[in-house]
Amino acid sequence: MNWKTIQRKTRFLMAVSCALTLMCSGVALAGGTWVDEVWNMVIFEKASYPGSNFDPYLLKLDRIRTGLDREDQHIVKMETDRFLKMLIDRKHGINDVAADEIYNFVLSVRPTETSEPTALNSSIELGPGTERPISVPDYTANTPYEGGPLCASGGCDYWLDDVYDPGAAG
Repeated sequence: MNWKTIQRKTRFLMAVSCALTLMCSGVALAGGTWVDEVWNMVIFEKASYPGSNFDPYLLKLDRIRTGLDREDQHIVKMETDRFLKMLIDRKHGINDVAADEIYNFVLSVRPTETSEPTALNSSIELGPGTERPISVPDYTANTPYEGGPLCASGGCDYWLDDVYDPGAAG
């Protein structure tokens, strides 16, 4: 064999081994649990609302993760129910918007339960008559339209005759 053939084969083997390494590590990274997704959501909300205390929520998620690692479904279910109850009650001074977003996210990513629901689970499952309003940050429009005059202290009334709405003319 000459030197160029050895170099070509070495490059080919290196490229194949790198590709295999990336594919295998991608599968391992994608194998995260639903708790990891919730953890990331809580960290995001913690950065968005620095005045709220998210540490007890992260501690609860750590307990859920430990239960998953030990494959103890009783602990996972119990701690998840407690986590959701903390969100419902807004424990530890958590922001209302953050609590609603995390609550709804947990309901969307956690696995469905095969056992019969407890009283807590049945009260928080979505269905007719169980919807909860989502709180939104306080926001008031200062003008009836962009660049317009400021509204009165009670807010803008678009049905007043003295408010020009450029989109309404047709």
